[in-house]
Amino acid sequence: AFTPNGDGINDVALVQGWGIKEFLEVKIYNRWGQIVFESDNMSIGWDGTFKGKPQGMDTYSYIIKAISIKNEEMFEKGYITLIR
Repeated sequence: AFTPNGDGINDVALVQGWGIKEFLEVKIYNRWGQIVFESDNMSIGWDGTFKGKPQGMDTYSYIIKAISIKNEEMFEKGYITLIR
């Protein structure tokens, strides 16, 4: 979960991990399957907005693709909760 409320604590959802040689993408979807955030830069995270508007408290799904240090494609999917 993350809390994008502007207090400087846990305001951005970032991809973190080890063993990543090349980060390919992260996509975050709302409950209707609309992409609300995507990036190919692991240092850029989601601030809880879509088209400049704060998104509501909800659970969002994500997919992450990367290449491991063993040159294997990594694929992770899961859920993140936005709390306001």
